[in-house]
Amino acid sequence: MKKKRVLSVLLAAAMAVSMLAGCGSSKKDDQQKAEKSDSGAVVLNMYHSWSTDSERGAALDKLIQEFNDENKGKIEVKVTVNPDFPAYQEKVKTMISTDTTPDIFHYNFNPNDLSRQESGKLMNFTKYMDDEWADRFGEGDLETLTVNGEISSIPFEKAGAVFYYNKELFAQAGIDEFPDTWDGLLKACADLKDAGITPFSLYTADDAWYTCNLFTYLAASYAGTETLNEGGSIDTAEMKKAAEMLRKFWDYTTGDAIGANYSVAMNNFASGKTAIAIDGPWLIGSLTDIQDKVGIAKAPSFKDGKVAENYLVTDAQTPWAAAKTDDAEKEEAIVAFMKYITSEESVKQLTLEGAVFLSPKLNMEDPDVKNTEGLLGEYLALNSVVEGSTVNIQRNLTTTANTKLPSLLESLALDSVTPDEFIGQLSKENQ
Repeated sequence: MKKKRVLSVLLAAAMAVSMLAGCGSSKKDDQQKAEKSDSGAVVLNMYHSWSTDSERGAALDKLIQEFNDENKGKIEVKVTVNPDFPAYQEKVKTMISTDTTPDIFHYNFNPNDLSRQESGKLMNFTKYMDDEWADRFGEGDLETLTVNGEISSIPFEKAGAVFYYNKELFAQAGIDEFPDTWDGLLKACADLKDAGITPFSLYTADDAWYTCNLFTYLAASYAGTETLNEGGSIDTAEMKKAAEMLRKFWDYTTGDAIGANYSVAMNNFASGKTAIAIDGPWLIGSLTDIQDKVGIAKAPSFKDGKVAENYLVTDAQTPWAAAKTDDAEKEEAIVAFMKYITSEESVKQLTLEGAVFLSPKLNMEDPDVKNTEGLLGEYLALNSVVEGSTVNIQRNLTTTANTKLPSLLESLALDSVTPDEFIGQLSKENQ
């Protein structure tokens, strides 16, 4: 399918990076009224967390620039970037509550925290979602983001967390391939440690995402992906077994893992200090120095049929949303941009240039996609054969439980709580 830019307009000035204050007006009425550039273009203030120093940030920046060029004089997207993602998330919540929401922004969707969707401050895309546009998205993604009958956000990033491993370090420990069972992976970790190599990059600060990816894979292996996707109580025998196994893997991480954040854990892997990390496709852009040494592997299982052979933990929807507005011109400009960024050509560009895996469909038969080599090619190949998936366990936790999770993980790692106590306390916070 050829990309449809859907836009009959030509854009005003090239994208400009503005100060945060430019993301929204201090008054709701001002925010709802379309801002105009000197040339008369509708200005859309966009706020996101993808640093232009990263491959995905640079790819997104290029795409926005192209949109601005193609719509010169009609629509102008101005961007503010906050690469500190936890701080970014909190800033978005504050902006929504104070009516200073930027015209376009993204966030991590959590089915247990619908405060954004139920705030009454997000644009409803339902009337614009025709069959052609709806067909661009993965199965169930639009339904997930439909709250109280309104499509409150547009599906975008849906990253699968895969096992990256340093093949050179594995070889030094006498390991020929990535294990396909959890017992085998524990044995590999012991062999790596005996060879003086730290096996895992894990961390506890902020969202503890690496650690939660591992925890989720373990939980899915014990309980099955369907059970995890249904949510509900986490105070189960399967979750306790997963916590017990997680504690075992904690003996195979870095000394700085407790209290470390994503950057520390990621850099430990990217610099060759650890042998394994569980991350999304954006990691690829950070592996320049060791990319030829790294492989991508499917998750282990217990080979008992609880999970499909190729299953994946996905970081549930990271969608784009827009501030609610009474200005029809601004609303139409927002829709034009959303359709542009979710088009087949845009998705292909973001995937191949930014290593971003998205909810909008990627044509796997496109020669450029099909012939992609290196780590990105491995990532795309693995994702193309996924037989089952589950959301990261964090998406099944309440805001309160997620806030408590880092300290509970630290307590588990330090043996201050048993695996059973860890699950019990987390379950209590999740009520």
